[in-house]
Amino acid sequence: MASKSEVESPDFSQPWKLSDVVLVVEEERFHVHRAMLAFWSPVFEKMFTSEFLEKDRKDVPRPAKKASEIREILLLIYPSVTEREITEENCYFLLKLAHEYQMAAIVTRCEDYMANKVKVKAKESALADLVFAQTYKLEKLKLASITEAYCLSLDEFINDERFDQIQPNNLQEILEGIIKRLQRELDGAQRQSQERQQKIDRMRGSIQLVKTTCLSEVGRIAEALVNHASSKQNYSYIGCNDTASYLAALKRDTQPHYCQKGYCKVCYGLSRVSTYLSSIKQQLELCHPS
Repeated sequence: MASKSEVESPDFSQPWKLSDVVLVVEEERFHVHRAMLAFWSPVFEKMFTSEFLEKDRKDVPRPAKKASEIREILLLIYPSVTEREITEENCYFLLKLAHEYQMAAIVTRCEDYMANKVKVKAKESALADLVFAQTYKLEKLKLASITEAYCLSLDEFINDERFDQIQPNNLQEILEGIIKRLQRELDGAQRQSQERQQKIDRMRGSIQLVKTTCLSEVGRIAEALVNHASSKQNYSYIGCNDTASYLAALKRDTQPHYCQKGYCKVCYGLSRVSTYLSSIKQQLELCHPS
């Protein structure tokens, strides 16, 4: 089994383990192995096996490249104790390099990372990722970005600075997705409105029932009190047949009388009770469920 020292991340700054080629980038020298580069990249394989200038050269310049980025991709292809991670900071330039050198495995790793991150990023960034996916033909990232773009409003989508860079078929798919989402939201809002109206109607019915019941009870209380007071001399409830007439009769009951039942010795006039019950009746009648 290889020891930790044998598989830890290489330094590349000096010849090591039979390294046989040097990548020269921004005045930095990376000592690497032709076989390792060829194993990962058909571009390097062709470079080292065909009639190219680099075939037999010890130093292979990589113009227009950044040394920090070349180091990062080398650390991905060389084995180490801990696998090099794809991150938000390196995924874009790694994918560009991997795409250029046809390192399919690294392209896939970077694309998988970006597609998984689309959902947790700001929804506006989905269009930037979509344009990137179009450029490098990244189907998985494209689908993830389009799906996330469905969450944009029409104004956000149309006014985005990358709107003109979106390919027509992707443009149509996003617009259709936004419209379908808006339709679902509208349908949901209509269902909620209907359910709310049904609940309000049920509440109105319940309130009306309580109102009717309470008004009926006020009438029965007034009738019972009139019957109780009917034993008074010169007291008349003849002609009382509804709540209003019973309350009117009680209004005229201003004199106390002796009660023959129970423990009361004197029953005072009930005109004040009539006032209270009339007030309750009026408030109930003014109550309109809304």
